Amino acid sequence: MPKLTLIGLCFWLYVAQKLVSGDLYLKVGGELVLKPDKSTVTDPITSILWKHGKNKVAEWDKDFGGLDIYAAFKERTTLDQTSGELRIRGLKKTDSGVYSVEFNSKLLHKTYTLSVIKAVPKPTITSSCNPDKTSCTLTCEGDTTDAEPVTYSWEEGERVSKVLDKELSVSKSTNGIKYTCKLSNAVSSNVSEPVGEVFGPERSSIGAVVTLVVVAIVAFAVIIGFLVWKKKTEYPQDTWIDFLRMYCGGIYGRICAKGTDGVQPEQGKSNADKAEKGQGDEDLYLKVGGELVLTPDKSTVPDSITSVLWKHEKSYVAEWENEFDRLTIYGVFKGRTTLNQTTGELRISGLKKTDSGVYSVEFNRKLLDKTYKISVSRGDDETTMNGSAAPGGDLDATEKGEANGEGSVLLKEDTVKYDNGKGETEENSTL
Repeated sequence: MPKLTLIGLCFWLYVAQKLVSGDLYLKVGGELVLKPDKSTVTDPITSILWKHGKNKVAEWDKDFGGLDIYAAFKERTTLDQTSGELRIRGLKKTDSGVYSVEFNSKLLHKTYTLSVIKAVPKPTITSSCNPDKTSCTLTCEGDTTDAEPVTYSWEEGERVSKVLDKELSVSKSTNGIKYTCKLSNAVSSNVSEPVGEVFGPERSSIGAVVTLVVVAIVAFAVIIGFLVWKKKTEYPQDTWIDFLRMYCGGIYGRICAKGTDGVQPEQGKSNADKAEKGQGDEDLYLKVGGELVLTPDKSTVPDSITSVLWKHEKSYVAEWENEFDRLTIYGVFKGRTTLNQTTGELRISGLKKTDSGVYSVEFNRKLLDKTYKISVSRGDDETTMNGSAAPGGDLDATEKGEANGEGSVLLKEDTVKYDNGKGETEENSTL
């Protein structure tokens, strides 16, 4: 029986303490507001005194008609003389302690225990693992000086952990889950950055495959780039496009030239055999400053013409593409060359000795068999301009005289036209 009486007494003492005392936690720099219960004061209020421990904070006495604020509480404390409410701003750590109030020099039973603490910092997570890395311990770190008491909590992925401790043990089976810790006290809380893959990244075969593919693509690009550079430096004009056509295909893929009957030309035939069939080279002799006109035979092209390409040896002269509606004149031929997109006729004015060489034409990416070998010489070149015959045939006296004048040459099949203002047209079957 005496034992039960002692237990009951302790319980009622605990309840009484809670009723007469209020525990408060406030942040450094915050504001304290204490509102006493003056209902227990039956007489009119004539004086109020607030104390911090045994030290006076604020005092008002009606008889003396003055309000005094004491010591460290000056300039940041107010006292309501009607309600007895006390306000203290800019709280400091030293403001912690027990506050009590007296009305009419009588102490009220209820007191206020104040704890002024700092806000908690943003925590960080550190880990330590056993030697074989099958389990690890995560620790929620943060400087809690002047911020205690603090509490800890954890989140594992989307799940709130039941662990309410500074440390959390994890196993390798949970690798890949992201962990966060929360640090809290009565005035604040803060959450760490998430931490994942505590046991290190998982090995992935997909990553290795992706790496190999990227390396292969880069190596291929480097090889192609080198070959293009080498081809371009070897042939300085536009012949690198030929290289792309040959090696890369696509819309520039070259289709092997076929004969007029649609059959692949036979190998090993001489130029003389091809000349008899309208194939092979045609030798032409022109004067420096004159004009070259080449009109190809497009009767061998069964389809409608969608592209025309003229070349001088391996260099581009002129190119037209219906798909892009674009006509391009290349290199040294710019400003003196025209291309008829319907007939494929090529005109080059202001001929130079460097224009000499073999000219070829492609319709719809198909190379025509017939080519034109042009020789451009000065007016005093005896082999072409002094009236003697150029290789391939003789000229009569009239033709010799006309050869000495300025003019243009129009080549269409085996026809050579000299125009020196007289409008004469001659047929030369040997050209």
